[in-house]
Amino acid sequence: MTQRLQHLTATAEKKDNELVELRAAMDSLRAQSIQAGFGSGLARQPSSDSVSSLSSACSLDKQEKKKKKGWLRSSFTKAFSRNTKAVKSQSQNEADSEQQQSPPPPAPMDTGAEVAELQKQLREKDLVLTDIRLEALSSAHQLESLKDTVMKMRSEMLSLKQNNERLQRMVSGTNNLPPDLQESRSLDHLTDMISTEEPPLEIEPDGKRITISVYLGQPQGFKKYYMEHYANDGDGNNATGEIAIARTSVGAATSWTQIDSTVRWAFKQHIAKLDPGGGLGLGIDAISGYKLGDADRIFDGPPESPPDLLPVGYVVGRVTTLHIVLQPVAAFAFEALIPKGVAQRLVSLLSEHRRVVLCGAPGTGKTHLATRLAEFHAQSLGRDPAEAVATFNVDNKSGKELRQYLAHLSEQAAAGDNVDLPCVVVLDNLHKAGPLADALGSLPRNLPCLLGTMAQSTCSATSLQLQHGFRWVLVAPHMEPARGLLGRVLRRRLESLELEQGPQPELAAILGWLPKVWQHLNTVLETHSSGDVAIGPRLFLSCPLELDAARAWFADVWNYSLAPYIRDAIREGLQLYGRRAPYVDPCQYILETYPWPGAPPQGLTSIPAKDVGITKTGPTPQAENDGDPLLNMLMRLQEAANYSSPHSNDSDCNSLDSNITHSSNLGTESVS
Repeated sequence: MTQRLQHLTATAEKKDNELVELRAAMDSLRAQSIQAGFGSGLARQPSSDSVSSLSSACSLDKQEKKKKKGWLRSSFTKAFSRNTKAVKSQSQNEADSEQQQSPPPPAPMDTGAEVAELQKQLREKDLVLTDIRLEALSSAHQLESLKDTVMKMRSEMLSLKQNNERLQRMVSGTNNLPPDLQESRSLDHLTDMISTEEPPLEIEPDGKRITISVYLGQPQGFKKYYMEHYANDGDGNNATGEIAIARTSVGAATSWTQIDSTVRWAFKQHIAKLDPGGGLGLGIDAISGYKLGDADRIFDGPPESPPDLLPVGYVVGRVTTLHIVLQPVAAFAFEALIPKGVAQRLVSLLSEHRRVVLCGAPGTGKTHLATRLAEFHAQSLGRDPAEAVATFNVDNKSGKELRQYLAHLSEQAAAGDNVDLPCVVVLDNLHKAGPLADALGSLPRNLPCLLGTMAQSTCSATSLQLQHGFRWVLVAPHMEPARGLLGRVLRRRLESLELEQGPQPELAAILGWLPKVWQHLNTVLETHSSGDVAIGPRLFLSCPLELDAARAWFADVWNYSLAPYIRDAIREGLQLYGRRAPYVDPCQYILETYPWPGAPPQGLTSIPAKDVGITKTGPTPQAENDGDPLLNMLMRLQEAANYSSPHSNDSDCNSLDSNITHSSNLGTESVS
């Protein structure tokens, strides 16, 4: 293509030279024709009329002066008159002879036909030159198109490489999930991950700046939310049911296609930053539509024509926010920051069986998850969560009150008084109510949906399912939805901060380090204690978003909360189960991976072996067990039996945290 373009350019230059030569020839011919018509050397002679005029004039003068002349002058005149006539005739004869001797003028050349022919050739050459120039422009356009295609292919290759790495991380993370959650990683999600969608088109930088936010709620509740916070030219400053994910500009030339592409791209980029491993399972197909001013765009329905005006026509007044509305299950997963497959499973269990218990170690997010699930169920029925969700916090002395409350709900349902009847009842800390048979009694089927939370050490799945029809769901730190919850919440907070202040690489390293510390500490507790002893993410979620403040905060949390709890839990675990693995001070991992600049601090409390009851003269851990796989399997079975065999009713009191306050506008989530 380059050689062809060079050949065409050379041909065009050659034609230009020929055109210049033709024009020079035409100018020369024009000059010759002018000289032929006007350049003759003929002498102008007086005509006979001129001569007679002169003679008559002279005779008239003579007649007028005749009376004044004397006889002498008249005689002289008569004497010389003959000579005058002779001189005149002689001069006339000389003029005639000169006229006969001068050559005749040359005949004018017939150049009109030649000029017309040259003009015709000139027009033909101009047409050929125009065609050549058009062909050259077409070739240049094709060359630019090829360059754009190459750039797009490079961009797609880079995107495919990144998606391949992400898929590899997903596969490694999926191996740790139970089989039912592995199946939830459907092919649709993988297809979305490797999508080759083009990035959004450039939007005018001098347009009006708007914020792209995601609504935290169900699609059917968005209209009411928008009317409350943005109607009557409201600016939505007090709106807490949304999260800003990007900013863009809307100019006079911005089209709806550009806005659609920008919305999809912004959401996809936000999910990629929020969950780099792709565990959430959310893609651009999760978007139900968006609202910009008075214009509504729907993605999950049949194709519709764009609004009457361009986007800039709807960004008027105090309209500065574009709201993305997600599909129902995707909205639940995005708000609760749990995988979409887990969210779909929980929704199905609650809608089909109406009685679900979330069971797990204290501090793994059970109350947070139960609250979000109850709100989703209420909104799916068209109810206001503030009125349709009731929460009963159970303690050691409220078993009788719980039984009376459930009986009252049953009477209301039997009487048909469903107006004030909640559609979901959350029974938090159900393990504190004592024996479930006494606390729950005989539950009639006309009760609202029951959603309970229990500590893992007191869970009895068989009793709950057989006697009361509950479905049992395990929530553990080493599996979803609790495993990735802390990292997603911290990254959401970081994204909100970076949207306002720009990139924060040092703070990002610290917030990325905290989930690793959390997982490591829970692994240490699981190794030396039991599976029902765990650290919840509550303390880590309160990390300040400033380097020096975060350094001081972590030192206080470790010295006064984490280290004492870990020391007591390991000591108790060694007394109950013995020494099952080599012991390493957990503080050593913190010092080795310390993310703050400078040397690690010297004031962090260490947990040496002697503080947990291990002496140097004691037996080598696992000395006789490493080579006996049967004994190792029995030990694992014994630990698994603790999930359904209660041995401690007050384990929740030993938990480091039990609940966390939800704060949507800061991006923090309530975890219990």
